[in-house]
Amino acid sequence: MSRRRILITNDDGYQSEGIEALIRAFSKIAEVVVVAPLSERSCSSHSITAHKPLRAREVEIAGVRGFAIDGTPVDAVILGLNVFCNDGVDFLVSGINRGPNLGFDVFYSGTVAAALEGAISGVPSLAVSLAVSSWNNYELAAHFAVKIWEDFSEILERERNLVLNVNVPDLPDLSSVRGVAVTELGDRFYFTVVKERNTSEPGWKEFVFEEDKKERTLQKNTDFFAVYHSWVSITPLRPYLTDYRLCEELASKVGVIEDE
Repeated sequence: MSRRRILITNDDGYQSEGIEALIRAFSKIAEVVVVAPLSERSCSSHSITAHKPLRAREVEIAGVRGFAIDGTPVDAVILGLNVFCNDGVDFLVSGINRGPNLGFDVFYSGTVAAALEGAISGVPSLAVSLAVSSWNNYELAAHFAVKIWEDFSEILERERNLVLNVNVPDLPDLSSVRGVAVTELGDRFYFTVVKERNTSEPGWKEFVFEEDKKERTLQKNTDFFAVYHSWVSITPLRPYLTDYRLCEELASKVGVIEDE
C-alpha cells in the first residue's frame, strides 16, 4: 500500500513554528506537500484573491518541498488541489495555528477556513490549533494531530465535507494532558471594541478593533471547557449552515416550494 499524500497549509505563513512541527510529524508517516501563505494571513476567514494574479515560489520547509503563495489560506488550498497536487491528495491538514480557534471564532479563522475549503472539495480535513500560553509546545499539538488523523481517518474518509477542528492546550508534556474530548462550539468570550485614533491625513478617520473580555459560564460540553481543563478538543464541523429545525417552523408559516 502506497503512503498517503497529505496537503499541509496554515494561516500563520510558511515560516511559522507551527507548520514546521506539523510537517516534521506527518512526513514520518505520509507523503507531504506544503502550500502555504507567504506571510501571516490570520483572521482572513474564507476570503480568496479575486482581482489580481496569485504568485507562488518554491521553498523548503522542515526538509520538505513546498510552495509559498502571496495569497490567503483558502487560495493556498485551491492552488494546492488544482495545481501542485492536481493528481490528488488523501487528506488536508491546516495548522498548527498560533492560538486557539474556539467557539464562534472559527468563522474568522483562516486555519479553519482552509480546512473547510478542503472539505468542500471532497478532501477530509483537520484544522489544528495550539492554545498558546507559556510553553509554545507545538510538538505536543503535532503529536495529537497525527494521533487524531490515525484514529479518525476512517470516519473522515467516510463522511463527506467533514472537518475536525482540533484545539490542543499548551502544556509542558504529554502526561499533563487529561485526554481527548469531542465537543461543540462554545460562545465568544469577548466583545469587539472599536476605538478611534488620531491620524495626520486630512479627510481620513482611523479605527482599530480590540478585544474586551466578558464573563461567561464554561459549559461542560464545549471546546472552551475542554481546553481550559487540559483536554484536547475535537469539534466536527461541516460547511452546511442551514438551520434545518428552524426551516420546519418557518415553512409552517409560509409554505414550501411545490412541484410544478
